[in-house]
Amino acid sequence: MGDTDQMDNPIVLDIAAYTLTEYVAAKPLESNLEVVFTDAKQSKPCAQPDYDEKLKFPFVRENYKPTAVHIIDAQELVSADAATETKRVVELTLDLTPLAELIYDPGDTLAVLPCNNSNVVAKLLQRLNLTEQADTTCYVRLVPNCTKKTAKVPVYVPTSATPREIFTFYLNLHGVPHKQLLSALGNCTSDVKERAFLESLSAKQGVAHYQSLIFERGLCLMQLLDICGSCMPTLALLVEHLPRLLPRPYSIANSPLEYTKQLRIIYSILDKKPGVTTSMLDAKLSLVKEQQVAKLFVYPRTQNSFRFTAAELPGNQILIAVGTALAPFLGFLAHKELSESKSTGQTWLYVGAKTLQAVLKQQQLSHWETTSVLQRLRVCYSRTSTGDEPKYVQDLLEKDASELVDLLQQPSTVMYICADGAKISKSIEETVRGCLQRVLQLDERTALEKIKELRSLGKYREDIWL
Repeated sequence: MGDTDQMDNPIVLDIAAYTLTEYVAAKPLESNLEVVFTDAKQSKPCAQPDYDEKLKFPFVRENYKPTAVHIIDAQELVSADAATETKRVVELTLDLTPLAELIYDPGDTLAVLPCNNSNVVAKLLQRLNLTEQADTTCYVRLVPNCTKKTAKVPVYVPTSATPREIFTFYLNLHGVPHKQLLSALGNCTSDVKERAFLESLSAKQGVAHYQSLIFERGLCLMQLLDICGSCMPTLALLVEHLPRLLPRPYSIANSPLEYTKQLRIIYSILDKKPGVTTSMLDAKLSLVKEQQVAKLFVYPRTQNSFRFTAAELPGNQILIAVGTALAPFLGFLAHKELSESKSTGQTWLYVGAKTLQAVLKQQQLSHWETTSVLQRLRVCYSRTSTGDEPKYVQDLLEKDASELVDLLQQPSTVMYICADGAKISKSIEETVRGCLQRVLQLDERTALEKIKELRSLGKYREDIWL
């Protein structure tokens, strides 16, 4: 759920239509924490997050922590097109000077730490009657005589921070509210009808309404507070039970051979309901355009097998990407082009996009094809293809099935797939399985075992994003 949508378009809802006459509310969450304010007031509110040593970050590479880096350039690669539902795509170049010792390979990922929109945070602080204390340092602790053995202060909340910092950097204000939280919010609601509405959503009997409002319409905390004007949760309750504002991973879109102290990442953004991280990146983009200082907090993520290193350079690669998932392969191909190795294998690239204009770095891809960095380039367009033209990468793979399987079976060949883990990657796997089944004349079970074998041998590698 995007920040802009919640700020500019408060939702209007007839809560009576979603309130049950008979229900058993979910057991509400208990509040096991309390917030204690100090006399210290921040002179520079929310200047930067305090990522102290005790905070743990997912998949952080050993000996690294979140570090501020400057955005030194920004380029729009693809313009938004409402007619084809094409997202706007932007490439950011980051100054790695603060991470000067970082060694990375094409395929590695960088975690970007998001922050919530300042206007959304200010609105929430005002709602909770915390505006006057918004920039006063506080600390969170267990309530005296807490009886819940598993209760603890969230490990991702700093030892001391201000309410504004807590809501800006550490808590996800736009996540899916689970039923126990809804029931707890009901306990914080004085209006009888509003309380019944929240409790109905939390009840087993209200599963259809929960599905409709929470999953399909995407209602989250901020919109529920708009709907239920008498709901007044405490800061302690939200600190304890809101989910963490998690870092967002982005593929590095260049080779380390291109730059010594820079790297590039690529993001796409929806015009309507943009996500928290992409909204933040777009705000930084505005600063860059105005030639103002723009910083991001980032850290390198743990490396995995989805990499293109000196070990893979002599072999063959089959690269399959959809949309902005082409980003890591731009680094693969630049690495191959700039490598001093004279022994390189074949590289085939399959790209799916909505339109020709939505393909990233078209001229660069054509250059790599004409200079034989790429031995095969296949591109399809799901929104503009006509007749028998392939619409999806799956169609391209099926069309090349015989040659594709022959190349995949060579000992040095690795297939890399970068795509949506929810649907597209599964569909691509089914297509590859079908190609193996047809070309090698296998039954379905044996073809599935073949995919498992390719994975275990490191010949089928995926970078799955959600």
